[in-house]
Amino acid sequence: MDYSPLNRKRFTILFVLLCVFFSGLLVRVGYLVFFNDREIAFKNGERIGRGAIYDRRGIELALSIDSSTIGIYPGNVYDPNFTAVQISPYLDIPPEKIESLIREKSRYFLLKREIDDTTASRIMEMALPGVRREREFKRVYPHGSLAASLVGFTGMDDDKALSGLEYYYNQELMTPTEADSTRGANVHLTLDGLIQFKLEKALGKRFEEAGAKRAVGLLMEIHTGRILAMASFPSFDPNRYSSFEEYSHTNWAIRHVYEPGSTMKIFLASILLNENLIHPNEKFDCPGYVDYGRTRIKCTHVHGKVNLEEILQYSCNAGIIKAAAKIPNDVLYEYMKRFRFGERAGLLPNESVGYMPILNKWTPTTPMFMAIGQGISVTPIQLVASAASIVNGGRFITPRVVSHITDSYGEVMQEFQSEETPVGIKEYSTEKLLKAMTRVVQAGTGKNAYIQEYSIAGKTGTGQKAVSGRGYQDGLWSASFLGFFPADKPKVVGLILFDEPRGDSHTGGGLAAPVFREVVENIIPIIEQGERTINVKLPKLNRKPLTGKSERIPDLIGRSKREVVELLAPLGVPYKLHGSGFCYEQDPSPGSSYEGKRINVFFQ
Repeated sequence: MDYSPLNRKRFTILFVLLCVFFSGLLVRVGYLVFFNDREIAFKNGERIGRGAIYDRRGIELALSIDSSTIGIYPGNVYDPNFTAVQISPYLDIPPEKIESLIREKSRYFLLKREIDDTTASRIMEMALPGVRREREFKRVYPHGSLAASLVGFTGMDDDKALSGLEYYYNQELMTPTEADSTRGANVHLTLDGLIQFKLEKALGKRFEEAGAKRAVGLLMEIHTGRILAMASFPSFDPNRYSSFEEYSHTNWAIRHVYEPGSTMKIFLASILLNENLIHPNEKFDCPGYVDYGRTRIKCTHVHGKVNLEEILQYSCNAGIIKAAAKIPNDVLYEYMKRFRFGERAGLLPNESVGYMPILNKWTPTTPMFMAIGQGISVTPIQLVASAASIVNGGRFITPRVVSHITDSYGEVMQEFQSEETPVGIKEYSTEKLLKAMTRVVQAGTGKNAYIQEYSIAGKTGTGQKAVSGRGYQDGLWSASFLGFFPADKPKVVGLILFDEPRGDSHTGGGLAAPVFREVVENIIPIIEQGERTINVKLPKLNRKPLTGKSERIPDLIGRSKREVVELLAPLGVPYKLHGSGFCYEQDPSPGSSYEGKRINVFFQ
């Protein structure tokens, strides 16, 4: 063996590194065993209770309750048949199946999980040999589908978060606090459960009627970035998440990427006003189209001579393209970057990213299409956050949905604040833009959002959707309404969006604006009152998953109109739908033969 000085030096270095590694490993193990609260709790046989998720009023959106699991030691069971017959009624499992499992398995197994403690206690009172009870927690969502895509859900083990805020704040929810070593911290949201309920009720109803692929509703405080409501359809019940398609679990408010259409016109207008690139009452001619070489961009009508206010009022494509031609490309690009187009808004880590072409790849038609919201894409949350910066004094405020985190005694452990960056929109630009957007609602494309007693400013958006490799397609539309209220001094910005609606009503003014109006009408008292209402009880929003065909009349209770039609149409039986909303009664009853009968379905 070679004991040269060089080899001895190498051996010494290797030995030192191994000692450091193992020392670090021992320190980590010692910490986890003796100092980590959660590990201590497990060592002592204690269960860790997952913290609750609350809205800003203290309404529980997610909580953990005591639950039980029934397990079996097959080797300790004296009479498998007797045991199976005794516990079967409590577990809703056929006695034959229980007996078969006991005889087949040799090791301890879990027979049924997440049963209520009262039922488990009755089983244990029978003192059946080999039957064991394990205590656990069950995650419960008291209001069903309310804010489901945002809040998310956990698996059967409530420490295994699978989506939404449950997933992103899993560590906080499952880490014991100094105040309580057996319970995780509580997460408090900026979300208002009352506003969320009103938004989901109005949006969900129109989503079903329109037969849209998806729908999004968003409401955010303009000056704070606090999310007041965030709805996404199709929706689901997180208490039964596995009964719904994965598609319905998605939070489309942060995941859907689309071309914003004419809602983009307000951004171009704000730049024109802010940079003094347009004279008061300057007119632009709209012959119904704009030509550039072989490219023709059509307008909805021949608007004639229009000023900037009229361009927004009538959503004139030709007018905004000609006006926007006054903006130098580098100035336009700089503002688009300040508005954060092509970037995440910063609400949650899994936001999608829209598309904003870099300046050196622009063609002569890029700013033309950008002016009408084509060739650029956004997410709903990014558009809302950017729109707020036009009317809040020129600040891009990072949106947020988590307000603070508390321990089980209500002591605040962590508070969250929004970040601000200047955009540079001046006050006089905001005033002129709000005046123009108010005219949009009073007498323009957004008139279906008009409320006589409460002023709203806004902009409609109707855009054809493009299919990869095939361009823009007839019949594929995106309909939206972006609004601010109250119009004179806006507090809230909101967006209603329908993706691929069916039928004749596919415009932002015809489809999205009325929903915005309904929501605002219902939440005006809540907005004016603020957070003072504490003791509130919300009805549970139930969503039922679709099932397959049946030879008998299916159970329709709790289903939407679209779901009912999809279930009844294949049966070839006459039916009549009464009212709107979700089914609360049907005649004949579920399970009846449908031969020679007309089915009446009642909704509310």
